[in-house]
Amino acid sequence: MSFFANLMKNLKSFKGWFSSKKPEPTLEVTVITKQFNLLEEARKLGELGLPSFHSKAITATEQEVVRYIEGVREHIQIQTLADLDRMDRLIHESQVHEYDLKPDILSADFERKALIIFNEQNAWLQKLGTIANRRFKELEKFRALHQLERDAIYPDGTGLFFRYALLVLLVTFEGVFNSAFFAEGLSTGLLGGFFYAVSLASINVLTAFILGKTAVRWIFHTKPALKSLGLVALGLTLGFIASMALAIGHLRTAILMESANPTQDAWLALVHSPLGLNDLVAWILFLVTIGFGLAALMDGLFIDDLYPGYGAITRREKQACEEFEEEFEDVRVSLEEVKQENIDALDDEIQRAKQFAARFRQQIEDKKAIFQSWMQKLNESEVALYACLRIFRAENNRHRKDALRPAYFDTLPVLRKVAIEKPDLSAYEQAHTHLQERIKLLEDSLPSRREKIYKLFDRHVEQLNFIQHPPTLSRRDAV
Repeated sequence: MSFFANLMKNLKSFKGWFSSKKPEPTLEVTVITKQFNLLEEARKLGELGLPSFHSKAITATEQEVVRYIEGVREHIQIQTLADLDRMDRLIHESQVHEYDLKPDILSADFERKALIIFNEQNAWLQKLGTIANRRFKELEKFRALHQLERDAIYPDGTGLFFRYALLVLLVTFEGVFNSAFFAEGLSTGLLGGFFYAVSLASINVLTAFILGKTAVRWIFHTKPALKSLGLVALGLTLGFIASMALAIGHLRTAILMESANPTQDAWLALVHSPLGLNDLVAWILFLVTIGFGLAALMDGLFIDDLYPGYGAITRREKQACEEFEEEFEDVRVSLEEVKQENIDALDDEIQRAKQFAARFRQQIEDKKAIFQSWMQKLNESEVALYACLRIFRAENNRHRKDALRPAYFDTLPVLRKVAIEKPDLSAYEQAHTHLQERIKLLEDSLPSRREKIYKLFDRHVEQLNFIQHPPTLSRRDAV
């Protein structure tokens, strides 16, 4: 039975030799007592009356304990020196890679990035600004020449679409309205009447619209000669509308009389007896045609500013300004993004500096803690030696038959001296204090550095704004 027990014990030891790590040296009294069998050895020696009363040398067991504790102290010394060296390397690395706290570094970075944007867009914006300024001068010259103090009034966007939609509606409504009257005398019925009506309505409405848009508006010109031409154009336009209305009335009469050539008969009637409409429906057609023609004339007039040329030159100036402002806004947004990025970086810079200072402070405290731990473990080794020898000697004395306690039991052996010089942290403390002062200086200069970035931003924006006049006023759409 004992054979199998010894075999299992040896197998466990053999397995542990391969798999188990070597235990770390310890100063635990219970572990040392168990490791060196102090109680058992003390009992055996005590029963034999050893060590003798006159003995001055410590026993072999006690020597093993002393050597063990000295070995632990040396191991702790080596580990402490390694930890102190590691902390020295970390602190040195922190000092080598210390965050560079330069107050103007981010301002210079913003100016560099802003200059890149400035150089890329300056020529194009200058060209657009020159065109916009030239268009503005042309507009101001036009206003002065024609004594205009108001802004141009013209439909824009949806208003312009409404004007052209109204023109199409006028043609459609007049054609639909007249088609029923023409259909009464046509063999083709309503379809033929609609064809006649739409054709004549298109001629009436489109001609009145074009004359109103181009020629009639000259009656608003400041020069008498051109105003006279506008009055002549107005008279011709009204005469054309009236002639078209009479022609439509005579054509309808000729169709009702089942003329072989209604258009020729209508023309002869218009020449010889223009007002000779003897049918109520013909007079209704006359009035309807007059109404739609006048509406088309007014639509042509108000599709642009009443003063000839004023709307066109204003739109050219407005388009040039809008092109510049669109490009300028894109550049301003790019500069704004760079500015905000650098403003945010100012706060991040201070935050990173504080984090570095906190890490540097922690490294100093860690080095202090390593040395304090070393001193504490030295004290623990003295205590462990005292406790272990006391346990051994008390157990030995308890089992002695002669009751003669050895004299050296009242003394303790002196451990081999191990020492580590106390680290001088004054230089590190001064470096940390200097770092805190620099961070404080950085925080105090934050408003001025922000102000510098804002001024640089405003200066670049002002340099890129090549328009030399106030922004174009919004035009009121004519309705």
